[in-house]
Formats: sequence, structure tokens, C-alpha cells
Amino acid sequence: MNTTYDKIVQLCTARGIRLSSLAQAIGIRSSVFTELKKGRTQQLSAKTLQKVADYFGVSTDRLLESSEGTQADAVRDELYAKRRLLFDMSEKASAETLDTIIKIVGALIEQ
Repeated sequence: MNTTYDKIVQLCTARGIRLSSLAQAIGIRSSVFTELKKGRTQQLSAKTLQKVADYFGVSTDRLLESSEGTQADAVRDELYAKRRLLFDMSEKASAETLDTIIKIVGALIEQ
């Protein structure tokens, strides 16, 4: 898999979803993927690329890289998903709670 299109197809296949379902889920026209596949579009917009990455819990770099997936990709994707989860969870936290979390995480990282 060398193209962004191929990587998106691979992610869809792994999740058992169609490109049209992905397009609908992230709020774009499915023709965006057709244009990419046929080479009439060279790359997705940054906004669309981020939506796809967020949907699958991977980094945009993973979608843009030209190499085959590696173990390092899997580790990076897992870390990205965890960081994204922390960010999403923090949206509900108060400023005081965030300060406490930052102190705790800082202490854990410095160990």
C-alpha cells in the first residue's frame, strides 16, 4: 500500500466498512475518494485527511507515508489513539482538574 487511497481502503477493509460509509460518517462526498483513486486529485485536503485519521484513530502521517505498514506504525497509531483519548476526555474537565492531571502525569513521566 503506497498511496493514501490504498491506506484508506486498507483501513476500511480491516474495519469491514465501505468507502461510502466512511464518507458519510465524516461528512464528505464519496466522490472525493473516487477522485483520489483515479488520480484526478493528488491528495485530500488537510481537513478531510484529519477527519479520516480521527475516524480510524491514526495519525495523518500514517495516511501520507509511502512505506508499507510496520510495527512502528502500529505502535505510533496506538500512542496517537491514547493521546487522542486523553485529549477528548480532558474537554469535560475543569481547569482545576486539568491542573491536577498535569501534575500527576508530569510526576509519572519524570520517574
